[in-house]
Amino acid sequence: MSQPAYQNHTALSVAVALVTHQIFRRYETYSWFVHVILLLGPPTLVAAFLSGTSESTRSLLQVFLQSLPIHLITLSISIILYRLSPLHPLAGYPGPLSRKVSMLFPAYLSLSGEKCQYTRELHQKYGDVVRTGPNELSVIDTSAMQYLWNLPRGPANVGISLSDKRVPLVGIQDPTEHARRRRPWNRGMSQAAAKEYEHAFADRVHLLVRRLDEQPGKADLAKWIEYLTYDFMCDMAFGGGSELLRDGDKESVFAVMEHGLMVAGALMFVPWLGVYMGYIPGAAKALTALHRTGTKFVVDRLERGSTTRDLFHYLNNEDLPDTTPPPRQHLVDDGILAVVAGSDTVSSTATSLIYCLITHPDVYAALKAEVDKYYHPGDDPCNPRHYQDMHYMNAVINETLRIFPPTGAGGQRRVPWNAEPVVAGRYVIPPGTIIMMPQYTIHRDPRYFSYPNEFWPERWLIASGSLRLEDARMPSRTSQLAQGEFVLSDAAFIPFGHGPIHCVGKALGVLEMRMLTCALVHTFDFEAPQGWDAGTYPEQIKEYVTVTRPPLPVVIQSRW
Repeated sequence: MSQPAYQNHTALSVAVALVTHQIFRRYETYSWFVHVILLLGPPTLVAAFLSGTSESTRSLLQVFLQSLPIHLITLSISIILYRLSPLHPLAGYPGPLSRKVSMLFPAYLSLSGEKCQYTRELHQKYGDVVRTGPNELSVIDTSAMQYLWNLPRGPANVGISLSDKRVPLVGIQDPTEHARRRRPWNRGMSQAAAKEYEHAFADRVHLLVRRLDEQPGKADLAKWIEYLTYDFMCDMAFGGGSELLRDGDKESVFAVMEHGLMVAGALMFVPWLGVYMGYIPGAAKALTALHRTGTKFVVDRLERGSTTRDLFHYLNNEDLPDTTPPPRQHLVDDGILAVVAGSDTVSSTATSLIYCLITHPDVYAALKAEVDKYYHPGDDPCNPRHYQDMHYMNAVINETLRIFPPTGAGGQRRVPWNAEPVVAGRYVIPPGTIIMMPQYTIHRDPRYFSYPNEFWPERWLIASGSLRLEDARMPSRTSQLAQGEFVLSDAAFIPFGHGPIHCVGKALGVLEMRMLTCALVHTFDFEAPQGWDAGTYPEQIKEYVTVTRPPLPVVIQSRW
């Protein structure tokens, strides 16, 4: 190639690549076809133009193969330089260089299950608002968060769903569509519906108590609790279909779930990659297996019909006979959500609660005294008539949710591309920005909670006015707080999210926690086995989409 021809070829390829970058930047799409056109189309046009000029007799293929690397390299350099430049809308927010360049690093880090700890370290280094991605901010300033809760969802669930066309309720980014799809969920999680589920959960807790009573003095309580919550999830959502408490996990249900969530946790950072993998058979085998589990439950339930007023009685509009049922794909998408959210979150929190009790004997003794006050030998602790008055039990549950939130990374929000910038206190957040509000980091911030790293249920009684600070038991290895030093921020306690798209199952989840806690404390004495290192439990907790449950070995003794 002559020098002028080479210069023309290079200049044209570079110019076309820069134009392509502007198209990518302004028009977000998950279409692989559009991506292929933007990656291969420009070099093809350059090749067609140059191969047809009089100064070049090279073949179209030759010029294309020379143009393609120039196009891709220029495009990559342009993207990186723009993301690092002061021209980027988020240039004013601090953060690590790798996060400003690409989301591939946080996706890779997610596979370790330690993203919550890493995010906390970032905020300790960079401050209240950290740039954690090219177009992502992590926010822990509650004065700014109040302006962000009303924003629509971010794109994380596109990657988890392996599709931008099929997402569950928690992944719908259009506020109008989300509100429409949420209506049957609201009916299915209403107080009237919860009364139906209450009896089913009580039956499962009674079975758990019998199974624990059969154990030879020692058991992995984490395993039994996850059996309980999974069986109940199937009862509540699909009218049955699981008997892990009776038969054990013969089909490796939880291995499938954990492996699937591990992949999902990475793909939520790179949703475009999830869409690509959805087109390639076997590319996301672990996540696809989790999808199949939810799909099977839904298909079996629809074929079986309604035998109880389960969640799908409402999601399928069976309570509204004059209303057309939703498309089956919507039900399948929500079935996958029910499998994970309906069992995983409660089991991880309940397991952590028992861990906190056996490692804090004074808290355990106080809770046991309250349970015994309301439920005597022979009483049914699954009868919820006293739960509202059991302030210490509710404080223990809140404190567990604070220390060990079931989704420590928090949910995504996003400023719509076509919206005005959002003014959140002293921060201006431009359109297209993804927002994370990490529960794990916020719940352990000393500005919002005194003794933030200590398990101290009394803080909730002090905050409610039912216990004076000077009368409260203080955490071990700490000094007495002065009256003005105590702090508990309601705005910073967000285990279920906040705003119009907060967790729809909050009320049911709290009921499950109360009933299970009351039943276990009323019926059994638990203690850590000899030689067990209690410090390994929090170290082994991993966060992918939800939090995992490490083994919790306990010595069990019946109280009555």
